[in-house]
Amino acid sequence: MPAKPKQHTIRFEMLLTKEQNEHWQALADSSGISKAELVRRSMAGCRIKTIPQANWQCYWQLLNIGTKINQIAKAQNSAIANGLIPPPIDPILFEELTKQINKLRLHLLLGSDEETNEELSLGNDWED
Repeated sequence: MPAKPKQHTIRFEMLLTKEQNEHWQALADSSGISKAELVRRSMAGCRIKTIPQANWQCYWQLLNIGTKINQIAKAQNSAIANGLIPPPIDPILFEELTKQINKLRLHLLLGSDEETNEELSLGNDWED
């Protein structure tokens, strides 16, 4: 069973200049987290990794592609269930493509950290 997220129940307020607020908001936006979460992570000494806007755009485009692949697979399965014979599509290739898209999306957000390099390596997978 996954751990329950911690409830933040104590309010902490601080005053910032306009420039400081804009800086923290820009960091939060580029990290994909709220300003409050950014401050919590900074206070805890966590590394804050910003994600370029191009990565976010690619991430959402890959999500759309993955959704379209799932729709095609669903249409295939529905046709078969209704007794129709759809054009042949190898479901194993669809599953593998979906996995690769998910890995790419993860890579766009997490980068190529040492822990994820093996999982995210796309080298020989595309040469088959």
